[in-house]
Amino acid sequence: MNHAWKRLRAEGVDVWIDVSATPGGAAREVRRALAQGVPAGARVGTASVDEIRQACDQLLPLHRASGGAKGVVSAPLQEGTTPGTETVAASWAARARRLRDEVARPNLVVRLPAGAADVATLRALFALGTAVEVSGVRSPRQYGQVATALLAALDRPHVAPARTPSLISFDIAALERHVDARLDLIGSDEAKALRGRAGLACARLAHRTHEVTFSSARWGALAAAGVPEPKPLWVTAGTTPARAAHAVQELVTRGTATSMTPAAARVLAESGTVSGDRVWRHYADAERTLAYLAWFDILVEPLANQTTPAPRTKTPPRKTSPLSPTPSHRHLTPA
Repeated sequence: MNHAWKRLRAEGVDVWIDVSATPGGAAREVRRALAQGVPAGARVGTASVDEIRQACDQLLPLHRASGGAKGVVSAPLQEGTTPGTETVAASWAARARRLRDEVARPNLVVRLPAGAADVATLRALFALGTAVEVSGVRSPRQYGQVATALLAALDRPHVAPARTPSLISFDIAALERHVDARLDLIGSDEAKALRGRAGLACARLAHRTHEVTFSSARWGALAAAGVPEPKPLWVTAGTTPARAAHAVQELVTRGTATSMTPAAARVLAESGTVSGDRVWRHYADAERTLAYLAWFDILVEPLANQTTPAPRTKTPPRKTSPLSPTPSHRHLTPA
């Protein structure tokens, strides 16, 4: 087994393979990942039903052996317009039902964008007996909103919970691209020292939000009833393999899942070092990072909702901070 994967599993981290950007080759990449180790899950992109079914079949033995907790495949629900006679929640549920019935595998997880993850929609999906991945979360506040909606949706009597935990996937790279573009425009040494730190800081604070939400008395009652706790899933695609592998190392903490592209998994196997929890003791450092960014007038919450890159045509005055942020611990030097 891949040593890095083995260390991640020993730290209580589920390892996922992310083949969402591999059209037509998802099942092949999952098969290759099985030769490296045993991925707890796979994220596929827009793929044919047959491709999704093949990926599910690859992981079905693990799904059965784990009692449904692992060995799952997350596939996206296609966005579309809602007919006038149908509510938004019913529309998403219809798409989920169609995908579930076409794939016809018990280890399918349906993937829903964070913007559509309201309580009514989540309840409609859970009523189908399927687990859900809420994707595209980019900030601690967004994570809190999704976690609260999931808690409310799961807190519903007379609905048998799915055995597979639902997931909240946090996109490490999406927010960081916006932040780094603005730091590059500022151009000072202090600004450059903050590059590559926003995604990790926000993910760590999102984890703190998760811990608060799912340590409440309300959740305790649901857990006692057998409802599996939703799990944070760190998504590291969308950046270079070296930076993705670095993020995987920096977000090691028990009870989470981390997804890597095949290229990032190879970098981690060749050069990475997994050395214990890197989240719990770093909440304060994450808050300092966001405070330094705020000093440069970079606020992560508004940027989390942006979908276009920051402009690079104008260069603002160089702003030099009296603060000297200390770069976070690194095992790899990201490219």
